[in-house]
Amino acid sequence: MIINKMKTEREILTNILQIRQYKRFTQKELGEYLGITEASYNRIESGKIALSYQHLTKIASFFKMSVVDVITYPETYAPSKSSANTKVVVEFDVSCDEFVKMGLKDKIVQVLNIKNNL
Repeated sequence: MIINKMKTEREILTNILQIRQYKRFTQKELGEYLGITEASYNRIESGKIALSYQHLTKIASFFKMSVVDVITYPETYAPSKSSANTKVVVEFDVSCDEFVKMGLKDKIVQVLNIKNNL
């Protein structure tokens, strides 16, 4: 079964805000962890600056959560006990330069090479 419930960037940012407040972290603490100013972090959290995948992964790490759990908050991902595979589709809006910078191109090529060798 595929559930097609795409989360918007705004919904993900709302989740980040709620998690941050629940865990009692400040914007300053997150900004320092990300290597940016508190003001820059505020602009990300408020949606004035786009949330990059790189920042999302670092924020999830800071919260000691998976990226999936941040996106689906307050629900958490629990692997199915069924033997059937579950297909999960995640869509990120990134430029070609960001795609290459994050190393995603190399990872996809590696996965495709593994699948071709099976």
